[in-house]
Amino acid sequence: MNTINDVVVSEAPRDVVLFLTKGESGISYPRLDGLYNRNDWVNILNNLELLKLVSYMVSEGLIIDSGKALIKGPNWKEPAFVTEKKYTFE
Repeated sequence: MNTINDVVVSEAPRDVVLFLTKGESGISYPRLDGLYNRNDWVNILNNLELLKLVSYMVSEGLIIDSGKALIKGPNWKEPAFVTEKKYTFE
């Protein structure tokens, strides 16, 4: 069994954000920030860099900031680790 923390530690932040925005409800920025904070900002320097990444992904149409959550955008793509079924969640 894998956890979301395994994904955060092992995968690129861009792919993590894509993964977490897959569902209809997406993820709020505070929850996303908390995931990286709990994992000692692995693979990203700090919350400012995370905010920059999110902003870039919004501008690219990969995700949408609905005001309540980050959700799939029109150019959203499934991360490779999902298509490869690298993790199992139970």
